[in-house]
Amino acid sequence: MARQITAGEWGRIIAHAWLDPNFANALSTDPAKAAKSFLQLDPSTEVNVFQVPAKPADLSQPQLEDIRNGKTASPYAAPYSC
Repeated sequence: MARQITAGEWGRIIAHAWLDPNFANALSTDPAKAAKSFLQLDPSTEVNVFQVPAKPADLSQPQLEDIRNGKTASPYAAPYSC
């Protein structure tokens, strides 16, 4: 059974992808590997991943960093099946 990525974790992953183009590319190339790396999970862990939505224009860099670092919840972390 796959480990479910929580809404909070997915919000952090999305924010990181919006802040780091290299991570966004890795996430689009191999989403499971990128998510496991970001969350520091064992590489053999099976995870379910989702598509990254488009970055909203109303989020500032500091707001995205707070989401990525888990300091605030992301209102944009609704799961999109992939």
